[in-house]
Amino acid sequence: MVFYINYWRVILIKIDLHIHSSLSACGADEMSPSMILKQASEKGLNVISITDHNAIQHSILAYEISQKENICVIPGAELTSREEVHLLAYFKDISSLIKLDNLVINKLLPDIENRSDIFGYQVLYDYHGEIIDLDNRLRQAAIGMDLEELIKQIHRLNGLAIPAHIDKNRFSLISQLGFIDSQANFDAVEVSKCKWNKDGYKLGDFLSEFPVICGSDSHCLDDIGIFYMEDRGNIISDYLSFERYLKEKKDENNRRSFV
Repeated sequence: MVFYINYWRVILIKIDLHIHSSLSACGADEMSPSMILKQASEKGLNVISITDHNAIQHSILAYEISQKENICVIPGAELTSREEVHLLAYFKDISSLIKLDNLVINKLLPDIENRSDIFGYQVLYDYHGEIIDLDNRLRQAAIGMDLEELIKQIHRLNGLAIPAHIDKNRFSLISQLGFIDSQANFDAVEVSKCKWNKDGYKLGDFLSEFPVICGSDSHCLDDIGIFYMEDRGNIISDYLSFERYLKEKKDENNRRSFV
C-alpha cells in the first residue's frame, strides 16, 4: 500500500517599503537604484520601494530597472509636510508619481540650495549605475502644504498616504503634532523597526485604528535585508495587492468598531 502525503508550502514574501537612495542627502552615495535592487535581490526581498525625501527620480529609475528583474518596486516618496511630518506616498505607476512631483514637490518645495557640507550630497545615477549629476536643491525642507492637504492630494492621484515612523522623536506625528488622530484619513501608519520588533508587531496588526506597517528606513547597502516585513499568506505582491490589503484591514476594523 502506498501513502501519498501532501505538504502545504508556505510562501514567504519579504517586503521593505522604506529605502533611501543617494538622492536623499542622508543616504550613502553608493545607494544607486541598480545597487539597491542588486542588494535587495541578493537578500531575497520580493517587494520594495525607494522613498527619497521629496524626490522621485530614483524611485522611477528603480521601477524601470525592476521590469527586467524578479522583484517588484512600488513607486514612492517620503514627503515632508508643512508641520515637518514625514509622510510616505505610494502609487500604482510612475505617471502618478510624476504628477505628484509636478503638482506638489516642484511647486511647493522651497528653492533652497543644499549644503552638502552639512547635509550630504544628493547624487543622481543613471540606468547603468553611473553618476550623472548632483541635485543641488535641498530636498529635506518642508513642502508648503499641510499634512491633511498632502494626504488629500495623494488620494486624488489614487495613491496611499502613510505617516512615517510615527514613534520617532523627530519628523513624526507624535513629535510634531503630539497625537494620532484616529479619524484621520491615513491608509496605515508606519512605526520604526525598533518599535516593530520590541512590541512584536506583525503584518495584519493595528495601531490606533490603523493597519500598522514597517520598513527598514535603509540608508546604506548593508542595511538592506536586515529588516523586512514577513507576508506568509502571499497577500502582497505589488501595489494593487498592497492597496487591497490595507482597504480590507481598515474595513475589517470598522466592522469590529460597530459590533
